[in-house]
Amino acid sequence: MRVSLDKHAMPSSKNAYQANARIFDELINILYRQANPIFFGNIAVAVLSVYLLWDQLDRSLLLMWAGAIFALTAIRMIVVKRDLATSHAVEQATRRGRKYAMLAGLSGCLWGSIGILFFSPDNTVVTVFICIVLAGMTGGSVASQSSFLPSYYAFSLPTVLPFALRSFAHGDALFSILGVLSLFLLGVNLAYSRNLQRTVRESVALRFENTELIAQLRQEKERAESASRSKSQFLAAASHDLRQPTHALGLYIATLRSLCSAPTVRADEVGGVANKLQNALKGLVQLLDISKLDAGVVKVKQEIFDVQEVLETLDQQFAAVAIEQKLRFTVRPSSVLVHTDRSLLHSILANFISNALRYTEHGKILVGVRHRGDFVEIQVLDTGIGIAQEHSDLIFREFYQIGNVARRREHGLGLGLAIVKRTADLLGVRVLMHSVPQRGSVFSVCLPIVGASAKPANAVLNVTSMAGSKTVLVVDDDVDVLDSMRALLSAWGHQVIAAGGLDEALMLAQHHVKNGPAFDMILSDFRLAENTSGIDVVRAVRQVCGSEIPAVIITGDTSTESINQIVASRLKILHKPLDADVLQNVLRELS
Repeated sequence: MRVSLDKHAMPSSKNAYQANARIFDELINILYRQANPIFFGNIAVAVLSVYLLWDQLDRSLLLMWAGAIFALTAIRMIVVKRDLATSHAVEQATRRGRKYAMLAGLSGCLWGSIGILFFSPDNTVVTVFICIVLAGMTGGSVASQSSFLPSYYAFSLPTVLPFALRSFAHGDALFSILGVLSLFLLGVNLAYSRNLQRTVRESVALRFENTELIAQLRQEKERAESASRSKSQFLAAASHDLRQPTHALGLYIATLRSLCSAPTVRADEVGGVANKLQNALKGLVQLLDISKLDAGVVKVKQEIFDVQEVLETLDQQFAAVAIEQKLRFTVRPSSVLVHTDRSLLHSILANFISNALRYTEHGKILVGVRHRGDFVEIQVLDTGIGIAQEHSDLIFREFYQIGNVARRREHGLGLGLAIVKRTADLLGVRVLMHSVPQRGSVFSVCLPIVGASAKPANAVLNVTSMAGSKTVLVVDDDVDVLDSMRALLSAWGHQVIAAGGLDEALMLAQHHVKNGPAFDMILSDFRLAENTSGIDVVRAVRQVCGSEIPAVIITGDTSTESINQIVASRLKILHKPLDADVLQNVLRELS
């Protein structure tokens, strides 16, 4: 079983051409469906003609003409019956229309022949009958043949023109008038047929539009119902998964309080509780990670680097965990340059490994690199439970977990592969999966190889401490957040000036301008009370201090509008919840 998640551009569609082709095909279908009444009319008029003209014309000529009408009508009926019984592709509409027009033209020639064969200037009955028949046939066929104008033209022109030309040739004033009237009637019918064809075409187009609209509405309804179900499932799962780490956090905090009242406290006990607090927060952070990916606030930082650097980091991160679970964890070294986002690639591979550790009870986990032509495939192989075919697509959905109906915390939240899919889409790379139930799985990500002449970016982080203590203005309208930021920054050796909003920040800024020391940095929450923002705080404090103080906006808002607003202000952004290491790195960069 192999699953590939890839983004491919859809070929450009010719919607207008396809729509016109469908409309034309339906017009031809209408032409054929309306043919049978014409055929019965032809037979009826031919029989009536023989009956009325039996004593007026040469009987053998009359019978030959009527026999030709009957034979051609029978052929047309067979052709139409076969056409209606057969399923046709849209592309065959032109051929079908031409075939019908050809037979209609032959019929028009037979009907028009009476204007020459039966022309009797001295016989009023025959003359009147010819005029009535020709007018009736051309007028009666307008409605049935106007859906395809060439068919009506092929029938009406040879029906009327022979009589009109014969009348003009006779030279009599009365017949000249009849010739003019027949041509006038032909012109009226031709104009009427064009208008009717336009009306029929618009009606067909409107019917198709309505059909497509109904289909779209049905799809939108199904999509909305599916979204509603997904939302309900998401909220149910998220509610449960948020309660679990929150519950754990409360218990660990209570443990810390108990340790405070103990006569002696060992450092390893406090460190152990702190580690457990950090682990409990991972689930909450993962929920926020996927929301940031959905909101489009994660920015890709493309760089050229040796993939071995990421592999070494993964080895250091997961080796101890694998040993604790009694699994063989191997990261095979590989020196190849790739061009992508280092941290997002690390996120993809870390989620692969976390899943492997979670679902592998015994055996091994192997991380390696395979060359595939111009691409390199970084694989994470495990000997875990494997994934059945029916789960292969579902596992990339939020909160979907195999064999974890009770949603046990040790099996995670079911967000890892959903984050992988979104991250891969963001990077424009492929994610592959090959799995055999009860034997194991291989998850991999494919990246383009960079030429050996390319220069890798400097990946060495500056981990040195900041030179001296800094005076940092921290602004937040949440008392608990403000207090925790003060405690953390103070523990790092900085002097912290805390403000609950814009007015207090301005008052403190004015005080420090007069009495010192000046602010070295501003850390402000984005959304503050009284419809103010961290951007307002930074601008106002900078104006009071008269300098471009380095500033960072801290926000939990992932809306595009808010992020764009912060980016436009050219301020550094950090997303809640803050990672202490990330905050330290930012403080170093701005110092």
